[in-house]
Amino acid sequence: MSSLTDQILDRFATGETLDRAQLAIDANYDSVGRALRQLVDDGKLIRMGRGRYKKALRKGAVSAATIADSIRRQIDRSKRNVFLRGDFSKLGRSYDAVGRALRQLTEQGRLVQIGHGLYAKAERSPFTGKPAPIVGIGRLATEALARLGKPVARSTSDRAYSSGRSTQVPTGRKVAVSDRVRRRIGYDGNYVVFERA
Repeated sequence: MSSLTDQILDRFATGETLDRAQLAIDANYDSVGRALRQLVDDGKLIRMGRGRYKKALRKGAVSAATIADSIRRQIDRSKRNVFLRGDFSKLGRSYDAVGRALRQLTEQGRLVQIGHGLYAKAERSPFTGKPAPIVGIGRLATEALARLGKPVARSTSDRAYSSGRSTQVPTGRKVAVSDRVRRRIGYDGNYVVFERA
């Protein structure tokens, strides 16, 4: 009698995406789950989504879950707070696979998208339970603009407060830039305001 992993692989002979329920294998739920995980780890199946799998056509195909694990490890080792999507392009076989992995990490609360192709390290807020960046929005914007090659300067309100001309404490949401910036940088409705340097 063939092993459970072989029985599962036989169901994927046509190369189409199948739901776990479509496998119709005479084995308990946990055993099928372990076998599917093993096939994904071995690169024989690709996890396409929750409970959906496809046979790997190329040797060494990588699932979105595996890419997400690689991205998570890279984020944990990095001292940066802001990441570009391009930082992870070598970890996946395709643009879409990296995108799925980034969405997965965003849903888990490990990352927050702060702009088009911009992500920040995050953790769940003890007050709201929602994911929030681990540093303030002003620092995120400064780091993101530096990564994008845009020179940043102190805002007029920062300079006025530092020199004693104003007693109003700056919010940190205003950043002075010399180049034009078309991206919106922020999260959860809080965005940075750009002014000319």
